[in-house]
Amino acid sequence: MKFIDSDREFPISSAVVHSGRVFEAVVTGIPDGQSKPVPGGAAAEMREAFRQLDLLLKEAGVDRNAICTARIYLHNVLHDVAEVNVVWKEYFGNHPVVRRCYGVVLQSGMRVEAAFTAELP
Repeated sequence: MKFIDSDREFPISSAVVHSGRVFEAVVTGIPDGQSKPVPGGAAAEMREAFRQLDLLLKEAGVDRNAICTARIYLHNVLHDVAEVNVVWKEYFGNHPVVRRCYGVVLQSGMRVEAAFTAELP
């Protein structure tokens, strides 16, 4: 098992590769070293999450086309899903990832948190 972007003070990682072929990651709209999400609402947070995801995927040796599933957690799913959908299409284009969106209470003022699974070669 390989842990990627592990926190040095708390036992949590941003991503893990397990079974040699599976990559799992959780990202938010909070940049590393910050305590609050980027300003601009759900769309801005989703863009920040995708920026972080690209870095994690690169470290695992793949790109966004390896993503197969996603779980998107939204503070206000009925309000925020439209903004997220615009950014989603910009990021994935025609790559048809299986996605689920859930309405949840998020910490630290976040509107978006996302979990991704990718297949490694």
